[in-house]
Amino acid sequence: MKQKIITFVVLALLVLLSACGSNKKVKAPVEPVRNPLILAHSAAAKGTEAYNAESYTEAISAFTEAISLFNEAAPTASPADSIAESIEKMNLNIAKSYIELANESMDLNSYDEALDYYNKALNVYQSLTPKLITQEELQQNIIGLYNNMAITAKQAGKFEEALTYYDQILKLTPNDADILYAKFYVLRDNIKDDNRAYAVLIDYAELTQDAKAFINVADSYMEKGNLSEAGKYYQKALAIEPGIDVYRRLANYYNKLNDYNNANLYLQKVAESNPEPSELAQIYAMMAKNYEELKDRKNMVEYYEKSLSIERNPTLALLLASYYNSQKNYAKVISNASITLSIDPKNADALMLRGVAYYQTKNYSAAKADLEKVQNDPKYGTQAKNLLKNIPK
Repeated sequence: MKQKIITFVVLALLVLLSACGSNKKVKAPVEPVRNPLILAHSAAAKGTEAYNAESYTEAISAFTEAISLFNEAAPTASPADSIAESIEKMNLNIAKSYIELANESMDLNSYDEALDYYNKALNVYQSLTPKLITQEELQQNIIGLYNNMAITAKQAGKFEEALTYYDQILKLTPNDADILYAKFYVLRDNIKDDNRAYAVLIDYAELTQDAKAFINVADSYMEKGNLSEAGKYYQKALAIEPGIDVYRRLANYYNKLNDYNNANLYLQKVAESNPEPSELAQIYAMMAKNYEELKDRKNMVEYYEKSLSIERNPTLALLLASYYNSQKNYAKVISNASITLSIDPKNADALMLRGVAYYQTKNYSAAKADLEKVQNDPKYGTQAKNLLKNIPK
């Protein structure tokens, strides 16, 4: 009985101690204070890491999360925290990520997907009120996107859609010549609508009264073989800004029309502009050729000789040697044929012409030297042998 009582007392004491222990307060873990600004910078860093790893979809998700956190932090942030600037950075990063996704789609010829990504980047840019970048930089980014979208649409065969993107650029930079010409080529070469194509260039030229624009209109008509329209716009360019560029084109234009007098009129203007010697030699040769077409032998010879005096051209020299042979001016036959032979020593035509000229001037040793070189020539062999037989021993 005594033993049982003791046991009971011990048990009671243990219960009491246990009860006392359970009355002690256990401290709950302290929840850290949520700091959206720190979380925003963390998300931004995660986005940059993903972008650098070319995981652009993941980057967009992280940058978007960062924007949400920066907005959450804004009410309690200080000016030094630069919340608005940080949000702009995130938006720019998102736009860049969409552009990279578009470029990847382009590499895979997934043009519709690329256009969708470019459009998403465009929406981001258009939503911005610039703080870190300038308005000019933002506009250039937008123009670049529209240009990419136009190129993508062209590759997808969506030519009318491409024109709409070019038109958006023209709203931002009116009369941009490069974009106008891009529209022109789409209309002319892809859509095959010459009327709309030329209207683009003509409107621009008339609006700006730019001589170069009229020249480009004229050049385009020349490419299509529409000489009457080409001439009209060359003359408009000439009226605005006379100069060597339009003179050259008018010379070519009149040559195409076989109007050799007018062609030479403008070639002479080019010649008077002090061009490089090689060009001047070519101009004189062209004028000589035109005089030949006009049956004006006197001027033909004069301008061939002017050309030859600047640049020793074996073809021109041979042509003059042949002309002077017909005129029995053997001294000039010899001098011009010698120019050809100094460049092309085996030229059979020049050897024969000079051999005959030497023969006619009784320089038999020189004649023999030239004629012997062509005595087996299929064209001149018989004539050369006959002359050789007549050379006094």
